[in-house]
Amino acid sequence: MTRADKGAITGFRERFAQIMVESGMPRMAARVYAALMVTDSGQLSAAELAERLDVGAPAISGAVKYLVQVRLVERGRAPGSRHDFCRIHEHTWSHFISQSDPVLVQVQAGADEGIAVLGLDSPAGRRLDETRRFFAFLREEIKQSMAKWRRLQAAEREAE
Repeated sequence: MTRADKGAITGFRERFAQIMVESGMPRMAARVYAALMVTDSGQLSAAELAERLDVGAPAISGAVKYLVQVRLVERGRAPGSRHDFCRIHEHTWSHFISQSDPVLVQVQAGADEGIAVLGLDSPAGRRLDETRRFFAFLREEIKQSMAKWRRLQAAEREAE
């Protein structure tokens, strides 16, 4: 298959989008994300996305808003241009995971608050304590995993 095989690329793009949908991402956001992933530049305008996905501008707008909110893509504008573009973050998944700590902190803090209200002597309080401990564990594991990932990436760059 060559890069010019648009039918194969389109088929893969839609299959990849379906994987993202099955992982919990809204369908149109998954299609936009997949379209950006298979584009060499990782960047497309809203009009380009609408054309490639054969959908209207409102669908693209909502999908991009979602993807920006979950920090998988960013909006931008080229200097001197009036047209916005949507760009996938470089190292998108490691960026996404490394930015998740504030959400994990909120869940952990919320569980702490619930423990204070319900007490550890109740089944509900014990469930919240497990939640708090799990999120504390998860935060530390992510921190260590991201450090390991950065070391692996640096080693690969040095080997090139």
